[in-house]
Amino acid sequence: MDEYISIDKLIKAAKSKNIDFGSGDPYNRLRYYTKIGWLPHMVRKIDKKGNIKGHYPAWSVERLVLIEDLKSQGYSNEEISEKLNAKNKVQQITNALKSPELFGHLVLYAILSIVVIIFANELGVIHLGNQKNITINRDLSQQNIQITQSGTAFVPKNQNKMFVMTEGINITSKIYVTFTQDYSPANRYWVSQIKAGTGFVLELDAPTSNNAEFNWWLTQ
Repeated sequence: MDEYISIDKLIKAAKSKNIDFGSGDPYNRLRYYTKIGWLPHMVRKIDKKGNIKGHYPAWSVERLVLIEDLKSQGYSNEEISEKLNAKNKVQQITNALKSPELFGHLVLYAILSIVVIIFANELGVIHLGNQKNITINRDLSQQNIQITQSGTAFVPKNQNKMFVMTEGINITSKIYVTFTQDYSPANRYWVSQIKAGTGFVLELDAPTSNNAEFNWWLTQ
């Protein structure tokens, strides 16, 4: 289930990432993006004070960053829509992985595949060339694993750190990250900091040469 944040928090978080809403009302910009399919429809929720306010999925902040980046690169609205539609399909797959049974099976198959590839490489059946260190986290093989939060984000070009917002995180959360795009010249990445109730910092050993998208999952 997606984590939601209020429109006010969404706008504040977006502005902290240098999103320019122009001279108009930011709410109108969000409504327009929703109308053309760049953002999901908001839902109305009751906040802690009992007020009913519109809320967007927390990943909408990174979606606004991506839209701003694509616009700055000169992409047309049609081209941006195509890229966002492709990203939405990735999001749907990510949501499907929230099923503990499906995720557990996929992890087991992935581990078996990695073991077979490594064994074949050792026997000389295949050659992997310059290999990066492969670490298998045995915790993922547990069938009773529960995904509490998930999403997608990206490390901006020429940067080696990215703060991912997720209010459902705590200091004992386990974080799994998989890049879906090339993050060279970096070779390694890790979670360098966890801020309970706020998010986590993903760090690479070198700045990326291009925007590098990744998927992430939280488990308890």
